[in-house]
Amino acid sequence: MKRLCKTILCLALALCLCSGFAACGGGAGEEVVIWCGETEKTLVETLVSDFKAANPDVEETIRVEIQDSWNAQSVVAKDPDAAADVILVPNDHIGIMAQSGLLAEIRDGTSATFASDIANNNHPSTVSQAKYDGKTYGFPLTMDTYILYYDRTIFPDNTEAQRELLTSVDAMLALEMANIPGTKEKATAFGFNIGDGFYLNMGFFAMGCTLYGEDGTQAGVCDWNNESGLKFMRYACENFRQSGKKFKSDDAKNLATQVLDHRMGACISGGWEMQDTFKDAEHIGYTVLPSITVDGEQKRLVSFSNSKMYVVNNKSEHKATASRLAAYVTGETSQLKFAEERGYYPSNKNAQENSIVAEDPFFKVIKAQLDLSVPVPVIPEISRYWEPAKALGSSIYNGSLAGDEASIQAALDNFVASLKSSI
Repeated sequence: MKRLCKTILCLALALCLCSGFAACGGGAGEEVVIWCGETEKTLVETLVSDFKAANPDVEETIRVEIQDSWNAQSVVAKDPDAAADVILVPNDHIGIMAQSGLLAEIRDGTSATFASDIANNNHPSTVSQAKYDGKTYGFPLTMDTYILYYDRTIFPDNTEAQRELLTSVDAMLALEMANIPGTKEKATAFGFNIGDGFYLNMGFFAMGCTLYGEDGTQAGVCDWNNESGLKFMRYACENFRQSGKKFKSDDAKNLATQVLDHRMGACISGGWEMQDTFKDAEHIGYTVLPSITVDGEQKRLVSFSNSKMYVVNNKSEHKATASRLAAYVTGETSQLKFAEERGYYPSNKNAQENSIVAEDPFFKVIKAQLDLSVPVPVIPEISRYWEPAKALGSSIYNGSLAGDEASIQAALDNFVASLKSSI
């Protein structure tokens, strides 16, 4: 009898594993934890309640904890056993977390089609961003990029000529700025965080340069030190110095606040600002990224785009429920709630076509910029890009990089070499 029981138990365990952990759950008194940002906690708690109501067979208690997505990877890496079961991360963390064995692979099973649903229901770029080494690790939730925000009291948009000015960085920098209200100080014309690799790329991509190859998968491949990259650097050294007065580099949130307070005419920042810094601010306008003029040619700045997705902790003892929960909070209905309540552009294709999204003026601009963007690479090597990019961008702004051709070329060569040497 004992041998028969053992055999039955082994068969049940094997069936459970083969099903892609779709049908294996936990018991009453056990707990599944899901992480989210502070501003999303109320919404996620509502979605968890909806999930429990829709899935009465789930016996585990589900608890929502606050954990910012931007550093979730480092928190999980320090102690995977103590981390949540369901974790929100930006797509550029997928590769390094999967390579480190921190993520559970998302598969189809006998009672679930997780991987197939991800592939069929989401925008192709987010499907790609959810994968590493041919395997799926993420449930896409949002798509995002950055755009131009502007103060309508400084840069009005009532006429075609006024709107045309907003399409050119050079035109904004050339405009005589008015005083900041209540002061004798001139407002800054334009700004973005040139010391952040998330934004520094814009000019290089505008010039046709690539990072990690055309598709972002070739580790160590970067052509920013070619003639086109050199042209952008010459432009940047001339126009994006701190001493120029009309341009300012700072944290994107700080720049957005300055635009809100009439201290800056326009800045580049992410779609998230609309629900945070600029919420209900009627004097704030928004549009796709402007162009720069290089050797007499207009070159439109090209943004990075990224996505956020829920992943399942490979150390979770409740992978079945964790996967079901991740699939639920990233499903079409949930994504529409994130769009309505938090202003997040959905990755789900049906949600994108819903009137809530498709007819919203702000989302239309986000979509237009997404169509002009380059996805942040998923490969683990992307983690080694940010610090060299920060150093390069900061040297432009603070003037430590001399503007002569030899110095610029040397700086670019060193930047590219740093990416290759870190492989």
